[in-house]
Formats: sequence, structure tokens, C-alpha cells
Amino acid sequence: MSTDKNLFEDANNERGGICTEYEVLAAPTHPDAAKALAFWQARPADGILIGRDLPSRAIASLLSHVIVHEPINGGNDLKVRLAGTAVRRRFGRDITGSTLSELFPATSFPYRLRSVMSAIETGEPQFADCQLSNGNLDLLHSQLLIMPVLAADRVTKWAMTVVFFFN
Repeated sequence: MSTDKNLFEDANNERGGICTEYEVLAAPTHPDAAKALAFWQARPADGILIGRDLPSRAIASLLSHVIVHEPINGGNDLKVRLAGTAVRRRFGRDITGSTLSELFPATSFPYRLRSVMSAIETGEPQFADCQLSNGNLDLLHSQLLIMPVLAADRVTKWAMTVVFFFN
């Protein structure tokens, strides 16, 4: 997997100056990512099924960091079906029910959508590093582990993102 690094000014920030750096990674480096990746690697033959395999005791300590995405509009956007409480740290609110296009500016939305849809379409996890900064001040640094999952109907392909914070 090639590394793809993108820098965006956050157009949704009224004060301006907030930048988002989004980098696709070949593998996660956050220490807690190994636990979530091991969960995905040990998945049943038919995949991770929402309601059967998730929530799971194996990753109980990470459940507050989970976001479950459902593709909508033919895969041109994603609806957040579930967002753990730790995700509020990034957005300042519960994002359950929001769409990806509502959460991110048009400059970064396509890259984030592509990462999630790639996990869904290829059946392989995707990894990304995200940094929010204001000039030389780092505001928030996180990594994403994006894994394909199945909705409770056992057919519809969704994605589960686990957000790991560094600071």
C-alpha cells in the first residue's frame, strides 16, 4: 500500500488556521492498534457481524473508540450508525446519525471516504494518521484502523473505525 499524505485547511472552523493532515498508512503504529487488528485477524470465516461479534469482550476497552459507518447514496457518503463516547474528543459532540460529508470539509472528505470505502470494497483493513494543528501547535493526533464488517442482516457491508489518540 502506498502512503498518501494530504494537508487541508479546515473550512468549517470559524476562527481559521486549523489544519488537518490525513495520511494513509501501510500499518498502524499506535500501541493499542495491535489489539484491534488482532480482533479483526481472528474474525470468523463469514466476517465480523454487528450484533454477533460486535460489541465484543475481546476489544471491550476499545469500544468507546469505535465508529460504525454505513455507506449511503451509492457509496458517495457514509452515515455514522454508532459512535463511541471517546469520539466526542475529536468532534465535541455525539456524531451518531451524522454523515461523513457533514463532519469534514469538502477538501478532506473525499480522502476519508476513500479510506472507508476501500476497506469495504477490498475486505482489507485500512490505516490512517490524522493530525489537527493550529500553526506550530498540535491540537489532536490520532490514528484510524478501518475494518470491513457486516450489518446485522449478514449481507450489507459496513465499516468499523477504531480511533486511537496519541495526546
